[in-house]
Amino acid sequence: MDRLEGVRRYVDDHAEAMIADLQRVVRQPSVSATGEGVAECARLLVEIMAGLGIEAEVVETDGQPLVLGRARAEREDAPALLVYCHYDVQPPDPLDAWEYPPFEARRVGDRIVGRGTTDAKGNLMALLQAVGALRATGGLPVLLTFLFDGEEESGSPSLPAAVERLRARLQADAAMAFDGGFDAGDIPRISLGTSGLLFVQLRARGAAHDLHSARARLVPNPAWRLVWALATMKTPDERVQIEGFYDRVRPPTEAERALLERAGWDDEAQRRALGVERFIDDLQGIDALERLLYSPTCNIAGFSAGYAGEGSKTVLPATATVNLDFRLVCDQDPEEIARLLRQHLDRHGFADVEMRVLGGSIEPSRTPPDAPIVDVTVEAARQVYGREPRLLPTGDASGREATWLANRLGIPGVQTGIGPPAWRGHAPNEFITVRHYLDGICFAAAIWLLAAERLRA
Repeated sequence: MDRLEGVRRYVDDHAEAMIADLQRVVRQPSVSATGEGVAECARLLVEIMAGLGIEAEVVETDGQPLVLGRARAEREDAPALLVYCHYDVQPPDPLDAWEYPPFEARRVGDRIVGRGTTDAKGNLMALLQAVGALRATGGLPVLLTFLFDGEEESGSPSLPAAVERLRARLQADAAMAFDGGFDAGDIPRISLGTSGLLFVQLRARGAAHDLHSARARLVPNPAWRLVWALATMKTPDERVQIEGFYDRVRPPTEAERALLERAGWDDEAQRRALGVERFIDDLQGIDALERLLYSPTCNIAGFSAGYAGEGSKTVLPATATVNLDFRLVCDQDPEEIARLLRQHLDRHGFADVEMRVLGGSIEPSRTPPDAPIVDVTVEAARQVYGREPRLLPTGDASGREATWLANRLGIPGVQTGIGPPAWRGHAPNEFITVRHYLDGICFAAAIWLLAAERLRA
């Protein structure tokens, strides 16, 4: 019997127990933003992994703990894969918007509703269940090192130092990650990179305290100070004016451009999903997709000064702040961009504007499309889902996941996910379907079966 068919039958026969395992993990909160339940969830995963015959331990970091595991292959010379996922979740707020309690993991028809059901506990548990399914149907064909992150939703600030400390234990032929889900139309999505991220806050100060706005004749308004500073940073044609900002931007290669052309971008569907009538510069088709994936941004995420409530309050604010986020592309360095921004402000007469980097900056990552692990993952998706996956040369979102790890370790990496389309990520009523979860177990198994054949030295 074909190995993958044997896995399918095993998953069908043990579906209820596998669903119960997922519900058990979802019911354990693990909110990295507050720390609620994170350590407890790490210990729960170690317990579950031990039950599947996976050697596992909790690894402390400067922040939330990692879970590190190893599942040994049947063959000594089997290829080795580094498998990343995260077990922390977003806060469930607003609680009154949930149809069911966010950590109840209630099954409603084909759906399991709860925080983390797709992002990423459903993905994580599919990976673990695939180990059990393969071992029960002929053996594990690859050596797997699992790295489960406890603070991905907070930018993984502790991960770089931990990876350096664990470098010898993380060596592998390739890296992979399960996180997120399918594109619209129930199309499997595979990504070969991530955007970088820099988040900064600028603050301007005026008087020692808020004043009557009549004093604006004499006292500088810090809100205007920030407006004028911002005006030097970006022009109406969307070009960022920070000196050196674009120097390291790496455009798509011919192979990556070919992937963009095959990605099936739909302008109308994308505009409808985003709630806009047009894109910036009236971009369309592949040009729009290339801008999304290969152009860096300078975005105003929030501006705060004075009074913005109902009615009038004539006030001259004492302080003003603006939060900026920069989505970065290969080979931009967040630390260098922060340095260039500070130099830009100083050069343009805004040395008085304070600047603070918020959160963990994230480096961009990218894997070549011709890496063998890419073909393995694409073919596995075809076998399991019976349709062509959407292969993207990089992604618009940021995170320290498989391709980031791969770049750090000098190996190729690939990222995919098993959740349903519109799974309500980071929002109330997040869910996964039973079908996507069980199929995802088979998808992980198919990747590892093919990797055993195609990644051999």
